[in-house]
Amino acid sequence: MLETDRLRLRAMRKTDFDSLFALQNDFRVQPMLTLDHVVPSGPKYEEELMKMSSELFYAVIEIKKTGEFIGFTILFSFQSKNRDAKLGLALVPGVWERGYGTEVVKFMVDYGFRELGLHRVTLNVFGSNTRAIGLYQKIGFVQEGVQRKANWIGGKWEDVIWMGILEEDWRASIKETNSGP
Repeated sequence: MLETDRLRLRAMRKTDFDSLFALQNDFRVQPMLTLDHVVPSGPKYEEELMKMSSELFYAVIEIKKTGEFIGFTILFSFQSKNRDAKLGLALVPGVWERGYGTEVVKFMVDYGFRELGLHRVTLNVFGSNTRAIGLYQKIGFVQEGVQRKANWIGGKWEDVIWMGILEEDWRASIKETNSGP
């Protein structure tokens, strides 16, 4: 079990499946998680959850004070030779805009570099998800590419933006933060 100031990141349990199903099937969340068709997830999603839990790092996120489930985070598609992993995050809409996303992403990036020996963390985000893009930029991710009109969602095409952060850039940003007045 790992902790941030306000959150606990822990291994997934069978008792989390209902909450994870609900998150996956939330019409506000699912379109931001997949390039596939947005359709309700059924019992086969349990198999996907089990596969995800065997990735480099997968954790359920809960609020420390209450134990309330608020989402999950993952480092996946790990390339061992290049020490690169993709970051994923999903939070229940009821906790959006409370700083939890920032707290989790900072933790995951730091943990990936410090404890897992990563050289870079990569992610992709849909162009319409401006709130997430701003969060990633604030932490130090830079845009590395754009797949133009690569995602059909809501009756229109949107871009898929690829972003990344390198270990040396993360360390430099921490050094800057800690050397303030």
